[in-house]
Amino acid sequence: MSSWAWLRYFLAGTILLLYAGLNFYLGIRGWEAISNYLADGSGIYWAVIAFLALSYFLGRILNQKSPGRISDALVWAGAYYLGFFLYALLIIVFLDLLRAVDKAFSFLPLVLKEPSTLTGGLVLFFLICLMLYGTYNSRRPVLRKYHLDIPGSPLPLKSIKAVLVSDVHLGSIVGKKRLQGLVRRINKRQPDVVLFAGDTIDGELRPFIEQDMGDLLKKIQSREGVFAILGNHEYYGGQYQEIIKVLEESGVKVLRDESIILRDSLYIIGRDDKYSRDRKELSELMPGPENKLPILVLDHNPIDIHEAASNGIDLQFSGHTHTGQIWPLNYITARIFATHWGYLRLGQLQVIVSNGYATWGPPIRIGNRPELVEIIIRFG
Repeated sequence: MSSWAWLRYFLAGTILLLYAGLNFYLGIRGWEAISNYLADGSGIYWAVIAFLALSYFLGRILNQKSPGRISDALVWAGAYYLGFFLYALLIIVFLDLLRAVDKAFSFLPLVLKEPSTLTGGLVLFFLICLMLYGTYNSRRPVLRKYHLDIPGSPLPLKSIKAVLVSDVHLGSIVGKKRLQGLVRRINKRQPDVVLFAGDTIDGELRPFIEQDMGDLLKKIQSREGVFAILGNHEYYGGQYQEIIKVLEESGVKVLRDESIILRDSLYIIGRDDKYSRDRKELSELMPGPENKLPILVLDHNPIDIHEAASNGIDLQFSGHTHTGQIWPLNYITARIFATHWGYLRLGQLQVIVSNGYATWGPPIRIGNRPELVEIIIRFG
């Protein structure tokens, strides 16, 4: 086994141990709040905690071995628990820090000085409300509009209206009904071209096929076609070849380190995702020196925008970041990427990063809303 494989196993084991320890910490605090009412139910309590903590991962594994309603239910329950876990951890850690400071300065009201049923009930009520709000917010996509000018010689087209969609994550959680809404919103914009910037399908094909989502993708109306690139999630389930096939059968042309020329006006390069071992260098995908057209790169992960800038690219459209999806994870994505959402200019290069149309993991959004992006590109 290679050293890289050992490192991955080590990191995975460390993360699992940390996750287990934090769940145990939250479980202790929860038990302190309710133990007076469930003195003989500690076994059941800890079994429920363990089940919820593991349900998302069990559901994903079961989806590979024996997919069906049980695996889908586990994924749903576990996905919500992941969001619940994050915010419960933030609140409980904050309360414990307050109590530590209170031992020196004694400023907290009596009800907050120690874990109590009242405090636990208020925290639980707040978390449930937060999950409900996050669910509602995740289903309210906004239309984001950009106008980009590319100077140069006159081209056959004076402008192109593109609709950019990223991170739909079609699967067990984001299903046919959400896709119907997406197709309706795309068609309402009457685009010249539709661009899917990766993570269109969430790793496994079963829900996509069972719900006939391909028939919905065929209903997208675009003058110049519908194009897509792969994201990391298309690779995670090991079905990326099958995903490419069903997308193309659904009227979506997948660009995997490939390029097309749109109406003799725009050179579009669709990059393979960074997760792929076969991903080529951008320099290998560039047109020859005879090219006079502006160049647009579709790259799911925006981590390599400086590579695009150094190769003289005019436009790059990306997704992947979700802008963290749930606060405060947006502070992490903001540190990782040169831009984790919105518009950025680096010399000649103009970059747009979408925070995505749907969700991954917890089916909630807090601190941002999903989006559909309309981009008017004007030439000359």
